[in-house]
Amino acid sequence: MGYPFIKHGGILIPLIVIVLLLSGCGGDQHQYTIAVSQCSEDIWREKLNEELKTTSYIYDNVNLLFSTARDNDRLQQEQIDSFINRGVDLLIISPNQVNTITPAIERARRKGIPVVLFDRKTESAHYTAFMGADNYQIGRTMGEYIAHLMGGRGNFVEIRGLEHSSPSIDRHRGLVDALRRYPEVRLIDSRAGDWSEGSGSRVMTEMLNSGDRVDCVFGQNDRMALGARKVLMDRQPDSKARFVGIDALATPGGGIREVKDGRLDASYIYPTRGDRLLQLAVNILEHKPYKNENLLESAIVTPDNAEVMLMQADEMRLQVDNLKQLHAHVDRFLARYNYQKVFLILIILVLSLLIIVLFLFYRGLSLRRRMAEETANAKLKFFTNVSHELRTPLTLITAPVEQLAADDTLTDGQRSLLGVVKRNTDILLRLVNEILDFRKVQNGKMTVHLAHFDLSPALRQWTAMFEPAMKKKSLTLHIEVPDHLFVLSDGYKLERICYNLLSNSVKYTPEGGEIWIRATQSGDRFAIVVEDTGIGIPEDKLKRIFERFFQVETPYTNGTGVGLALVKAFTEMLHGTVTAANRQPQGARFTIEFPVSQPNSDASQTAGVEETERQMAHEEAVDTQKANAEMLTASEKQEPRKRILVVDDNADIRAYLASWLGKYYQVSSAADGREGFETARREAPDLVMSDVMMPVMDGLELCRRLKSDVTTSHIPVLLLTARDMDDSRADAYNCGADGYIVKPFSEDVLLARVKNLIDSRQQLRDAFGGGSDGLNPTKEDKKFTVKLREAIQQHLDDSDFSVEQLGGELGLSRAQLYRKVKAMTGQSPVEILREARLRRADRLLAMTDKTVAEIAYETGFSSPSYFTKCYKDYFGCPPKDAGKGNRKGKEQP
Repeated sequence: MGYPFIKHGGILIPLIVIVLLLSGCGGDQHQYTIAVSQCSEDIWREKLNEELKTTSYIYDNVNLLFSTARDNDRLQQEQIDSFINRGVDLLIISPNQVNTITPAIERARRKGIPVVLFDRKTESAHYTAFMGADNYQIGRTMGEYIAHLMGGRGNFVEIRGLEHSSPSIDRHRGLVDALRRYPEVRLIDSRAGDWSEGSGSRVMTEMLNSGDRVDCVFGQNDRMALGARKVLMDRQPDSKARFVGIDALATPGGGIREVKDGRLDASYIYPTRGDRLLQLAVNILEHKPYKNENLLESAIVTPDNAEVMLMQADEMRLQVDNLKQLHAHVDRFLARYNYQKVFLILIILVLSLLIIVLFLFYRGLSLRRRMAEETANAKLKFFTNVSHELRTPLTLITAPVEQLAADDTLTDGQRSLLGVVKRNTDILLRLVNEILDFRKVQNGKMTVHLAHFDLSPALRQWTAMFEPAMKKKSLTLHIEVPDHLFVLSDGYKLERICYNLLSNSVKYTPEGGEIWIRATQSGDRFAIVVEDTGIGIPEDKLKRIFERFFQVETPYTNGTGVGLALVKAFTEMLHGTVTAANRQPQGARFTIEFPVSQPNSDASQTAGVEETERQMAHEEAVDTQKANAEMLTASEKQEPRKRILVVDDNADIRAYLASWLGKYYQVSSAADGREGFETARREAPDLVMSDVMMPVMDGLELCRRLKSDVTTSHIPVLLLTARDMDDSRADAYNCGADGYIVKPFSEDVLLARVKNLIDSRQQLRDAFGGGSDGLNPTKEDKKFTVKLREAIQQHLDDSDFSVEQLGGELGLSRAQLYRKVKAMTGQSPVEILREARLRRADRLLAMTDKTVAEIAYETGFSSPSYFTKCYKDYFGCPPKDAGKGNRKGKEQP
């Protein structure tokens, strides 16, 4: 006999071996160690090292080692020998001088270690490959450029790099060959430095002692050129000498910035290309095809292209930084994954041992159950993580698709394909938001916003949504609520609570049953009770009824099991309690209690951005449908034509505009700003269209007076001008202009702008002082309008500021606020709030140099893509084109 685990050892041991082998899968890829020996330590070589490190992220099997000799030949030989003794797979060497490390290269060759020379060559021909710029061609190109810069004549000096280094030798040789074509360009002195700024200053001092006039200084790198410049300008402040270098790094103090700032007249980009260097090394190690001689292309940096190159370099640096951050995140995720994998393997081993010893028969069933549970949790976590990662790409996909769809040149097939992309993107984005909302509730990150409102009519409104379903099942609904029940709470969450409870009651109550909803107040608390004559809840299930995904098995079970869990979560967020009980003789009763006023209500919380945007989207859909109906009705009516006042000192312009606009509007004209102001006061036109540059009174002053006079302040002003500068636009908006069109303008654009301004202001004129129907707002309406404006302006930068919060500040419910604002202005609160944000965004685009994303968040939009869509819908062009005079829609100050 033997022990059970020995008896079944024939099964256990192979299982352990298989698991260990599986855990080691993926680790059989050969690992390479690449050593990099730098001859010196400077910002150029630091940039190369960083590029090598960044590129290594895509090679899981490459490890990098770095050393620097600090211009010490002996130290570099020792470092290379150390790498050889460690048995590295490949050496990348930048030699200090052409003849100093030849023995080390020979030793590497004998060891079978490939050697890649970078930047500089040696006397040895036994290297595997070379990569670097063509230093001879660089010297020749700079010689040509210097001759051109000096106008074909003059004296210049050269400060070479380290003596006996291959770049110094080749650049000097190329320079001399180039100057053979320019006999009047004289190289009066050429001396060696050591690539440092200090050596450039030292050599320049020695050269100036000769007393010759120097028209140009050529340093074989930017640092030496800058060092020479410092000495020459100190000794000869009035010197007009030119300074030219090589390297053109984009770092602070680098050549590109020095050219841009005017301290260097030109520099030559000496490329690093660590990505190509590492790719060459990997190709050699993996025995893939490669070239022995790999010359890097480059270009001259001059004041004409320095700024563009600097911008490109900054963008590349930003992308590299983002890549590093992403790599760090990936490393953390991989480490976490490895720990989880080890932990999972240990669990499987332990469970396997227990199952074999004790419950061999039940091993398969137990393991399947455990794996199913782990898979469910892993799926939820995976989908949540993926949802977070998908939100930004989905948002970035939506905006370009909308811009492409607006292109009139698209074929029907292309437009149809874009429609498919847009619809499916919207579907996927909704699914992502649902997953994130569900996870947000689980993690306790769902926030609330508070508002004063009357709960009684709200309950009646919420229950009315179920009347069709109740009628279909012949259910009787009893509503027992007081006439008024004023509370400070979150209306949206109370609605979702009541919706879930009423939905369950309708679902589980058989035909002919009854449902009650009651609301009562006792002191500083109020309660909502929902009960029915349905099938009830088994007593042993009552305690679990609010658990996530829990469902009672009934013939009616067809839900997801999250409704009552959300009820409990929302109730607790509002500092309330919820209980469930069975009703005698049958049915169920749910009781929810809340405080009438929420604790810490002075620091009211705001709803999530996603919820607010969904509400705004709903308002947009309703308002757009109504606006379309109103436009269709208006087109069938014979309404009096609107009046436009044209103010311009050019008689031909006045005649042209009067003739063209006269087809659609009543047009009057004035020859200058003063006459135009008096005419506007007398005639009160629907729109004033004015030139900016005029005698007597210019257009800006006219606009300022119109906007400051109570009789004309409501009239929109559209400025027409040939000045297309940002400061001109800023001046116009500061004076209160509603639009700004640059001459020459498109008739269609101008007509569209005029129509939009008049249409958008018609209802607002009625609200602020009487319109064409002669109605004037009451004193209270004026006060309300002032409060409405103040509330909107105070919260323009708050992306979470919703219609409910706006109503709360004004003492109105959402429905009351909508009806009142719609009656007074013809617009919904959502439209007014969005229009105010877009106006401020338009001013910021015209008056600041902030990015579209910064302005989007500053004006209360939740994302740049949503802001771009709203801006384009309102103004007719994307925000990036603001200020280019080609917008086709509205333009507000």
